[in-house]
Amino acid sequence: MGEGEGNQGRYRTAVRWGLLLAGVLTAGARVPELHRYYFQWHALAGGDPSAAAAYRTFFLVEAGLTAFVLAMAAGLFYLLRPRK
Repeated sequence: MGEGEGNQGRYRTAVRWGLLLAGVLTAGARVPELHRYYFQWHALAGGDPSAAAAYRTFFLVEAGLTAFVLAMAAGLFYLLRPRK
């Protein structure tokens, strides 16, 4: 293995971990909104059904986006793993 290949492996590892960290931080930044939408949805469920439905929709969309970001980060982390 030449020196160029060793540096390429280090760069790939750095990019791999950087993408995973970026995905986790992005998903983590969405958690407070997700939490707020969930509790607003349940707080309004008995009194205002149309507002509760809106917060339910917001919650489901936010949860889907959070899951998508985490899945993409994990998928890229897996795809960029070192080959043996």
